[in-house]
Amino acid sequence: MPKKPKTCKDKGAKEVQESKKKVLPLLATSHAVNHMYQLVTPTIAPLLKQDYGNADAGLFVTAFLLSYSLLPAVSGYLTQRFGRKKLLTIGFAITALSFLAIGITDNVLALTLLFFTAGAAGSMYHPSGFPILSEAYPANRGRALGLHQMGGAIGSIVGPIATGFMAAGLTWRSTVMIMAIPGLVLSAILWLSIKTQSTSNVSPSRGTSVANLRELIKYSPVILFIIAALFYALGQRGMDSYGNVYFTDGRGIELVAASILFSSLKWAGPFSAPICGKLSDVYGRRKVLLALVIVESISLYAITAVPSALLVIPCIIFGFGAFGLLTVGEALLADIAPEKQRATIFGLHLTINFSPYIFLTPILFALPTFYGYNIGFVILSILMLVSIPLILKIRNKPTRISENVAT
Repeated sequence: MPKKPKTCKDKGAKEVQESKKKVLPLLATSHAVNHMYQLVTPTIAPLLKQDYGNADAGLFVTAFLLSYSLLPAVSGYLTQRFGRKKLLTIGFAITALSFLAIGITDNVLALTLLFFTAGAAGSMYHPSGFPILSEAYPANRGRALGLHQMGGAIGSIVGPIATGFMAAGLTWRSTVMIMAIPGLVLSAILWLSIKTQSTSNVSPSRGTSVANLRELIKYSPVILFIIAALFYALGQRGMDSYGNVYFTDGRGIELVAASILFSSLKWAGPFSAPICGKLSDVYGRRKVLLALVIVESISLYAITAVPSALLVIPCIIFGFGAFGLLTVGEALLADIAPEKQRATIFGLHLTINFSPYIFLTPILFALPTFYGYNIGFVILSILMLVSIPLILKIRNKPTRISENVAT
Protein backbone atom coordinates (compact mmCIF):
# COMPACT_ATOMS: atom_id res chain seq x y z
CA MET A 1 0.00 0.00 0.00
CA PRO A 2 1.60 3.31 -1.01
CA LYS A 3 2.53 5.73 1.75
CA LYS A 4 0.51 8.88 2.05
CA PRO A 5 2.47 12.03 1.20
CA LYS A 6 3.23 14.20 4.19
CA THR A 7 0.93 17.15 4.48
CA CYS A 8 1.79 20.64 5.76
CA LYS A 9 -0.07 19.71 8.93
CA ASP A 10 2.14 16.62 9.44
CA LYS A 11 5.25 18.67 8.79
CA GLY A 12 4.13 21.31 11.27
CA ALA A 13 3.45 18.67 13.93
CA LYS A 14 6.90 17.18 13.39
CA GLU A 15 8.52 20.59 13.76
CA VAL A 16 6.68 21.15 17.04
CA GLN A 17 7.81 17.73 18.35
CA GLU A 18 11.43 18.45 17.40
CA SER A 19 11.14 21.84 19.07
CA LYS A 20 9.92 20.22 22.30
CA LYS A 21 13.14 18.23 22.57
CA LYS A 22 15.07 21.51 22.71
CA VAL A 23 12.68 23.28 25.07
CA LEU A 24 14.03 21.99 28.40
CA PRO A 25 17.74 22.88 27.93
CA LEU A 26 16.80 26.19 26.30
CA LEU A 27 14.42 27.22 29.05
CA ALA A 28 16.69 25.97 31.84
CA THR A 29 19.42 28.19 30.38
CA SER A 30 16.95 31.05 30.02
CA HIS A 31 15.89 30.63 33.64
CA ALA A 32 19.54 30.82 34.72
CA VAL A 33 20.07 34.05 32.78
CA ASN A 34 16.84 35.53 34.15
CA HIS A 35 17.99 34.84 37.72
CA MET A 36 21.41 36.29 36.94
CA TYR A 37 19.72 39.46 35.71
CA GLN A 38 17.45 39.52 38.76
CA LEU A 39 20.49 39.76 41.05
CA VAL A 40 22.66 42.18 39.04
CA THR A 41 21.13 45.30 40.58
CA PRO A 42 21.36 44.15 44.24
CA THR A 43 24.94 42.99 43.63
CA ILE A 44 26.14 46.36 42.32
CA ALA A 45 24.10 48.32 44.90
CA PRO A 46 27.17 49.15 47.09
CA LEU A 47 28.89 50.67 44.04
CA LEU A 48 25.74 52.58 43.12
CA LYS A 49 25.78 54.00 46.65
CA GLN A 50 29.33 55.23 46.16
CA ASP A 51 28.43 57.10 42.97
CA TYR A 52 24.91 58.33 43.76
CA GLY A 53 24.40 58.10 47.52
CA ASN A 54 22.06 55.96 49.61
CA ALA A 55 18.79 57.54 48.51
CA ASP A 56 19.36 57.31 44.76
CA ALA A 57 20.91 53.83 44.97
CA GLY A 58 17.87 52.69 46.94
CA LEU A 59 15.64 54.28 44.30
CA PHE A 60 17.37 52.29 41.53
CA VAL A 61 17.07 48.97 43.39
CA THR A 62 13.44 49.68 44.32
CA ALA A 63 12.55 50.57 40.72
CA PHE A 64 13.89 47.24 39.48
CA LEU A 65 12.30 45.29 42.35
CA LEU A 66 8.88 46.88 41.94
CA SER A 67 8.53 46.14 38.24
CA TYR A 68 10.06 42.65 38.44
CA SER A 69 7.78 41.70 41.35
CA LEU A 70 4.49 43.35 40.43
CA LEU A 71 4.27 43.01 36.64
CA PRO A 72 4.25 39.22 36.01
CA ALA A 73 0.42 39.33 36.07
CA VAL A 74 0.45 41.91 33.27
CA SER A 75 3.06 39.89 31.38
CA GLY A 76 0.93 36.75 31.73
CA TYR A 77 -2.04 38.54 30.20
CA LEU A 78 0.10 39.91 27.37
CA THR A 79 1.27 36.41 26.45
CA GLN A 80 -2.35 35.53 25.67
CA ARG A 81 -2.67 38.60 23.49
CA PHE A 82 0.63 38.39 21.61
CA GLY A 83 1.96 34.86 22.18
CA ARG A 84 4.45 33.38 24.64
CA LYS A 85 7.36 33.22 22.22
CA LYS A 86 7.23 36.97 21.53
CA LEU A 87 7.11 37.92 25.21
CA LEU A 88 9.86 35.43 26.07
CA THR A 89 12.32 36.71 23.48
CA ILE A 90 11.40 40.40 23.69
CA GLY A 91 11.83 40.31 27.47
CA PHE A 92 15.48 39.24 27.27
CA ALA A 93 16.19 41.72 24.50
CA ILE A 94 14.70 44.68 26.41
CA THR A 95 16.49 43.77 29.65
CA ALA A 96 19.80 43.51 27.79
CA LEU A 97 19.28 46.80 25.95
CA SER A 98 18.31 48.47 29.24
CA PHE A 99 21.58 47.29 30.78
CA LEU A 100 23.50 48.69 27.83
CA ALA A 101 21.75 52.04 28.26
CA ILE A 102 22.35 52.02 32.04
CA GLY A 103 26.07 51.68 31.37
CA ILE A 104 26.19 54.97 29.46
CA THR A 105 23.61 57.02 31.41
CA ASP A 106 24.32 59.46 34.26
CA ASN A 107 20.96 61.13 34.85
CA VAL A 108 19.20 59.85 37.98
CA LEU A 109 15.68 60.00 36.53
CA ALA A 110 16.78 58.26 33.34
CA LEU A 111 18.57 55.55 35.33
CA THR A 112 15.50 55.00 37.49
CA LEU A 113 13.34 54.51 34.39
CA LEU A 114 15.92 52.17 32.85
CA PHE A 115 16.15 50.01 35.98
CA PHE A 116 12.33 49.90 36.07
CA THR A 117 12.27 48.87 32.40
CA ALA A 118 14.89 46.16 32.97
CA GLY A 119 12.79 44.72 35.81
CA ALA A 120 9.57 44.95 33.79
CA ALA A 121 11.18 43.05 30.90
CA GLY A 122 12.54 40.48 33.36
CA SER A 123 8.99 39.89 34.60
CA MET A 124 8.05 38.56 31.16
CA TYR A 125 10.05 35.35 31.50
CA HIS A 126 8.21 33.26 34.10
CA PRO A 127 4.63 33.65 32.76
CA SER A 128 5.92 32.66 29.31
CA GLY A 129 8.49 30.00 30.16
CA PHE A 130 6.58 27.92 32.71
CA PRO A 131 3.50 27.27 30.53
CA ILE A 132 5.65 26.37 27.50
CA LEU A 133 7.61 23.86 29.56
CA SER A 134 4.64 22.39 31.43
CA GLU A 135 2.82 21.75 28.15
CA ALA A 136 5.89 20.25 26.47
CA TYR A 137 6.34 17.65 29.24
CA PRO A 138 2.87 16.75 30.60
CA ALA A 139 3.78 13.15 31.54
CA ASN A 140 6.81 14.04 33.72
CA ARG A 141 6.07 17.67 34.45
CA GLY A 142 7.56 17.63 37.95
CA ARG A 143 10.95 16.38 36.74
CA ALA A 144 11.02 18.85 33.83
CA LEU A 145 10.14 21.80 36.04
CA GLY A 146 12.72 20.57 38.55
CA LEU A 147 15.49 20.64 35.95
CA HIS A 148 14.22 24.05 34.85
CA GLN A 149 14.36 25.29 38.46
CA MET A 150 17.88 23.86 38.70
CA GLY A 151 18.87 26.28 35.94
CA GLY A 152 17.41 29.15 37.96
CA ALA A 153 19.32 28.02 41.05
CA ILE A 154 22.61 27.88 39.14
CA GLY A 155 21.94 31.39 37.84
CA SER A 156 21.27 32.59 41.39
CA ILE A 157 24.64 31.21 42.50
CA VAL A 158 26.75 32.17 39.49
CA GLY A 159 25.17 35.58 38.81
CA PRO A 160 26.28 37.46 41.94
CA ILE A 161 29.74 35.89 41.84
CA ALA A 162 30.32 36.80 38.18
CA THR A 163 28.87 40.29 38.65
CA GLY A 164 30.91 40.91 41.79
CA PHE A 165 34.21 39.80 40.27
CA MET A 166 33.68 41.86 37.11
CA ALA A 167 32.60 44.94 39.06
CA ALA A 168 35.66 44.64 41.31
CA GLY A 169 38.04 44.34 38.35
CA LEU A 170 36.34 46.80 36.01
CA THR A 171 33.51 49.23 36.88
CA TRP A 172 29.84 48.64 37.54
CA ARG A 173 29.00 50.37 34.25
CA SER A 174 31.26 48.08 32.24
CA THR A 175 29.87 45.10 34.15
CA VAL A 176 26.21 45.75 33.34
CA MET A 177 27.09 46.30 29.68
CA ILE A 178 28.98 42.99 29.53
CA MET A 179 26.09 41.24 31.28
CA ALA A 180 23.81 42.43 28.47
CA ILE A 181 25.53 40.17 25.92
CA PRO A 182 24.04 36.82 27.09
CA GLY A 183 20.53 38.27 26.94
CA LEU A 184 20.90 39.48 23.37
CA VAL A 185 22.35 36.17 22.20
CA LEU A 186 19.73 34.13 24.07
CA SER A 187 16.90 36.24 22.69
CA ALA A 188 17.95 35.42 19.13
CA ILE A 189 18.37 31.70 19.90
CA LEU A 190 14.95 31.46 21.54
CA TRP A 191 13.28 33.23 18.63
CA LEU A 192 14.78 30.80 16.11
CA SER A 193 14.32 27.64 18.18
CA ILE A 194 10.95 27.70 19.94
CA LYS A 195 7.78 26.78 18.10
CA THR A 196 4.57 27.87 19.83
CA GLN A 197 0.92 28.28 19.10
CA SER A 198 -0.20 31.20 17.00
CA THR A 199 -1.68 34.23 18.72
CA SER A 200 -5.17 33.28 17.59
CA ASN A 201 -4.93 29.98 19.45
CA VAL A 202 -3.48 31.53 22.56
CA SER A 203 -5.71 34.59 22.94
CA PRO A 204 -9.22 34.19 24.27
CA SER A 205 -11.96 35.50 22.05
CA ARG A 206 -13.90 38.58 23.02
CA GLY A 207 -17.06 36.54 23.34
CA THR A 208 -15.66 34.18 25.98
CA SER A 209 -13.32 36.42 27.96
CA VAL A 210 -15.99 37.39 30.52
CA ALA A 211 -17.03 33.75 30.98
CA ASN A 212 -13.42 32.72 31.41
CA LEU A 213 -12.89 35.40 34.04
CA ARG A 214 -16.00 34.27 35.92
CA GLU A 215 -14.84 30.67 35.84
CA LEU A 216 -11.37 31.74 37.00
CA ILE A 217 -12.91 33.50 40.01
CA LYS A 218 -14.88 30.34 40.84
CA TYR A 219 -11.88 28.13 40.29
CA SER A 220 -11.17 27.37 43.93
CA PRO A 221 -8.15 25.03 43.56
CA VAL A 222 -6.16 27.75 41.81
CA ILE A 223 -7.19 30.38 44.35
CA LEU A 224 -6.38 28.08 47.27
CA PHE A 225 -2.98 27.31 45.81
CA ILE A 226 -2.08 30.97 45.21
CA ILE A 227 -2.98 31.85 48.82
CA ALA A 228 -1.10 28.81 50.16
CA ALA A 229 1.96 29.66 48.07
CA LEU A 230 1.94 33.23 49.40
CA PHE A 231 2.25 31.87 52.94
CA TYR A 232 4.86 29.18 52.30
CA ALA A 233 6.97 31.63 50.28
CA LEU A 234 7.22 34.08 53.19
CA GLY A 235 10.28 32.33 54.58
CA GLN A 236 12.25 32.51 51.34
CA ARG A 237 11.23 36.11 50.58
CA GLY A 238 12.15 37.19 54.09
CA MET A 239 15.50 35.39 54.00
CA ASP A 240 16.35 36.77 50.56
CA SER A 241 15.65 40.35 51.63
CA TYR A 242 17.09 40.26 55.15
CA GLY A 243 19.33 37.20 55.52
CA ASN A 244 22.69 38.88 55.02
CA VAL A 245 21.79 41.67 57.45
CA TYR A 246 20.70 39.05 59.99
CA PHE A 247 23.99 37.19 59.69
CA THR A 248 26.14 40.33 60.02
CA ASP A 249 24.18 42.44 62.53
CA GLY A 250 22.13 39.80 64.31
CA ARG A 251 24.81 37.15 64.63
CA GLY A 252 27.92 39.36 64.53
CA ILE A 253 29.49 37.46 61.62
CA GLU A 254 31.98 39.40 59.49
CA LEU A 255 30.87 40.32 55.99
CA VAL A 256 32.78 37.74 53.91
CA ALA A 257 31.72 34.82 56.11
CA ALA A 258 28.17 36.14 56.22
CA SER A 259 28.08 36.36 52.42
CA ILE A 260 29.21 32.74 52.17
CA LEU A 261 26.44 31.74 54.58
CA PHE A 262 23.99 33.77 52.51
CA SER A 263 25.07 31.96 49.35
CA SER A 264 24.70 28.60 51.13
CA LEU A 265 20.95 29.21 51.04
CA LYS A 266 21.19 28.52 47.29
CA TRP A 267 23.66 25.62 47.27
CA ALA A 268 21.04 22.89 47.48
CA GLY A 269 18.92 24.37 44.69
CA PRO A 270 20.55 22.54 41.75
CA PHE A 271 19.93 19.22 43.52
CA SER A 272 16.68 19.93 45.36
CA ALA A 273 14.68 21.12 42.35
CA PRO A 274 15.00 17.99 40.13
CA ILE A 275 14.85 15.57 43.09
CA CYS A 276 11.67 17.09 44.53
CA GLY A 277 10.13 17.46 41.08
CA LYS A 278 10.70 13.77 40.37
CA LEU A 279 9.35 12.77 43.80
CA SER A 280 6.19 14.76 43.10
CA ASP A 281 5.70 12.84 39.84
CA VAL A 282 5.91 9.56 41.77
CA TYR A 283 4.23 10.29 45.11
CA GLY A 284 1.96 13.23 44.27
CA ARG A 285 2.37 17.00 44.39
CA ARG A 286 0.50 17.67 47.62
CA LYS A 287 2.36 15.11 49.73
CA VAL A 288 5.76 16.41 48.66
CA LEU A 289 4.62 20.02 49.01
CA LEU A 290 3.41 19.45 52.57
CA ALA A 291 6.67 17.75 53.56
CA LEU A 292 8.71 20.60 52.11
CA VAL A 293 6.68 23.27 53.94
CA ILE A 294 7.44 21.51 57.24
CA VAL A 295 11.14 21.10 56.36
CA GLU A 296 11.55 24.75 55.44
CA SER A 297 9.60 26.03 58.44
CA ILE A 298 11.67 23.97 60.89
CA SER A 299 14.97 24.90 59.23
CA LEU A 300 14.07 28.61 59.29
CA TYR A 301 13.42 28.39 63.02
CA ALA A 302 16.66 26.42 63.43
CA ILE A 303 18.60 29.29 61.82
CA THR A 304 17.56 31.45 64.79
CA ALA A 305 18.36 28.75 67.38
CA VAL A 306 21.61 26.94 66.49
CA PRO A 307 25.09 28.26 67.33
CA SER A 308 26.77 30.40 64.66
CA ALA A 309 29.34 27.66 63.97
CA LEU A 310 26.53 25.33 62.84
CA LEU A 311 24.45 27.84 60.86
CA VAL A 312 25.48 26.46 57.48
CA ILE A 313 23.54 23.23 58.16
CA PRO A 314 20.05 24.74 58.56
CA CYS A 315 20.87 27.21 55.78
CA ILE A 316 21.50 24.39 53.30
CA ILE A 317 18.39 22.50 54.46
CA PHE A 318 16.36 25.71 54.15
CA GLY A 319 17.57 26.14 50.58
CA PHE A 320 16.66 22.54 49.77
CA GLY A 321 13.13 23.19 50.98
CA ALA A 322 12.84 26.56 49.24
CA PHE A 323 13.81 25.36 45.76
CA GLY A 324 11.78 22.19 46.21
CA LEU A 325 8.72 24.27 47.05
CA LEU A 326 9.23 26.43 43.97
CA THR A 327 9.43 23.38 41.70
CA VAL A 328 6.59 21.30 43.11
CA GLY A 329 4.35 24.34 43.48
CA GLU A 330 4.83 25.25 39.82
CA ALA A 331 4.05 21.67 38.79
CA LEU A 332 0.89 21.59 40.92
CA LEU A 333 -0.29 24.93 39.54
CA ALA A 334 0.32 23.68 35.98
CA ASP A 335 -1.75 20.57 36.81
CA ILE A 336 -4.79 22.46 38.09
CA ALA A 337 -4.76 25.56 35.84
CA PRO A 338 -6.84 25.48 32.64
CA GLU A 339 -4.47 25.38 29.68
CA LYS A 340 -5.81 28.47 27.92
CA GLN A 341 -5.55 30.54 31.10
CA ARG A 342 -2.27 29.06 32.30
CA ALA A 343 -0.03 32.01 31.39
CA THR A 344 -2.34 34.54 33.03
CA ILE A 345 -2.67 32.37 36.14
CA PHE A 346 1.10 31.90 36.40
CA GLY A 347 1.60 35.64 36.03
CA LEU A 348 -0.96 36.43 38.75
CA HIS A 349 0.57 33.80 41.03
CA LEU A 350 4.07 35.20 40.57
CA THR A 351 2.99 38.77 41.21
CA ILE A 352 1.34 37.76 44.49
CA ASN A 353 4.20 35.40 45.35
CA PHE A 354 6.86 38.08 44.81
CA SER A 355 4.93 40.84 46.62
CA PRO A 356 6.36 40.02 50.10
CA TYR A 357 9.72 41.31 48.86
CA ILE A 358 8.19 44.78 49.03
CA PHE A 359 6.52 44.79 52.46
CA LEU A 360 8.69 42.29 54.39
CA THR A 361 11.92 44.28 54.07
CA PRO A 362 10.84 47.34 56.10
CA ILE A 363 9.11 45.12 58.68
CA LEU A 364 12.15 42.90 59.20
CA PHE A 365 14.43 45.91 59.43
CA ALA A 366 12.20 47.56 62.05
CA LEU A 367 11.57 44.58 64.36
CA PRO A 368 15.11 44.27 65.86
CA THR A 369 14.86 47.75 67.38
CA PHE A 370 12.11 46.54 69.71
CA TYR A 371 12.18 42.73 69.77
CA GLY A 372 15.63 41.54 68.65
CA TYR A 373 16.86 39.96 65.43
CA ASN A 374 15.37 36.47 65.77
CA ILE A 375 11.72 37.37 66.14
CA GLY A 376 11.14 38.15 62.45
CA PHE A 377 12.24 34.73 61.21
CA VAL A 378 10.42 32.97 64.07
CA ILE A 379 7.16 34.65 63.05
CA LEU A 380 7.72 33.77 59.38
CA SER A 381 8.43 30.13 60.24
CA ILE A 382 5.04 29.95 62.00
CA LEU A 383 3.15 31.79 59.25
CA MET A 384 4.47 29.32 56.66
CA LEU A 385 2.46 26.57 58.38
CA VAL A 386 -0.79 28.37 57.55
CA SER A 387 -0.36 26.99 54.02
CA ILE A 388 -0.81 23.36 55.19
CA PRO A 389 -4.63 23.27 55.60
CA LEU A 390 -4.99 25.19 52.34
CA ILE A 391 -2.83 22.68 50.45
CA LEU A 392 -4.86 19.79 51.88
CA LYS A 393 -8.02 21.25 50.33
CA ILE A 394 -6.59 21.55 46.80
CA ARG A 395 -7.99 19.08 44.28
CA ASN A 396 -5.44 17.51 41.97
CA LYS A 397 -7.32 18.22 38.74
CA PRO A 398 -9.44 21.13 37.48
CA THR A 399 -13.17 20.65 37.22
CA ARG A 400 -14.69 19.56 33.90
CA ILE A 401 -16.62 22.82 33.51
CA SER A 402 -13.43 24.84 33.86
CA GLU A 403 -11.71 22.72 31.24
CA ASN A 404 -14.61 23.17 28.81
CA VAL A 405 -14.71 26.93 29.24
CA ALA A 406 -10.96 27.19 28.74
CA THR A 407 -11.03 25.46 25.35
